[in-house]
Amino acid sequence: MNKFTCAILFALSLFIIVSPSINAVERKTGAVEELKVEIISLKEDERLHGNITIEARVNDPAAVKYCEFYIQETDAKDRYSWKDYSAPYFWGGDGQPLDTTIFDDGPVSAVAFCFPQDDQLAMFQKRVHFIIDNGRPMVKILSPLDKARINQNVAIKVDARDTKSIRTKAGIKRLSIYLDGALLKQYTTPPYQIELNPCLLLPGLHSIRAVAEDTEGLTVADTVIIEVTDQGSILGGK
Repeated sequence: MNKFTCAILFALSLFIIVSPSINAVERKTGAVEELKVEIISLKEDERLHGNITIEARVNDPAAVKYCEFYIQETDAKDRYSWKDYSAPYFWGGDGQPLDTTIFDDGPVSAVAFCFPQDDQLAMFQKRVHFIIDNGRPMVKILSPLDKARINQNVAIKVDARDTKSIRTKAGIKRLSIYLDGALLKQYTTPPYQIELNPCLLLPGLHSIRAVAEDTEGLTVADTVIIEVTDQGSILGGK
């Protein structure tokens, strides 16, 4: 057998040994690339309000074990999630809507994670960013300032506004001021202001919370923490 024939036989043997592993990699890689998911009910940067539907579709449902949705506000640590095990895939299952009023107005993202039946294949996903705009009111405690030290009477002043509404005429329906969780005063019209006498409060930290509700029932709150000094309280015990 000459050297040329030996070289050909050696090359053929290498091809037979290596080619099955190459084909296996190609098949696996191809399967990952072929699986795709799209969120068809939301558009990037779309402004939405009220109840919305979030639906995801994959090009090969038989190859998918389940699809898991996540809803997350900007900079939020907690995320809302839902798993759907059959196509078409919906947040909440069976086309149940998502009530966007549970979130603050502003940027939100929805992401669909799809897990293949084959555990050797990688999860694939699709994320869409959108904006919630329910016309939620705004509220701000103007006085006292957060972390203020109080040793005498102080005015609690609150600014509350509602400039936009989806279904009804915009406006503040109710403004409630709470001291340490107990209702201190409730208003239906401005000005939102009350005098706070700290003398009967224990020295230490106390919370002031203002909750504004608009004509559509949407609420928003603001909270400050104050410190009542020994000099400002008759309960100081000194």
